[in-house]
Amino acid sequence: MLAGVCGGLGAYFGVDSTWIRLAFIFLLPFTYFLPVLVYVILVFSLPEKRNIQETDFNKRKRGTKAAKKYY
Repeated sequence: MLAGVCGGLGAYFGVDSTWIRLAFIFLLPFTYFLPVLVYVILVFSLPEKRNIQETDFNKRKRGTKAAKKYY
């Protein structure tokens, strides 16, 4: 919802993240808002998805190739 936890869990388990979000909202009143605490813990404990192709090193490397001109 805020930090991509539901989307990350959906991608990991192969489930549409909409179902995880609906389960989260449905469970809130029945579990004394425990999913909010779990969500906050997961925000800080789950690794951030990084795309290796979009690192700074590759951007600089790609930029130097584009700067070369062949006449």
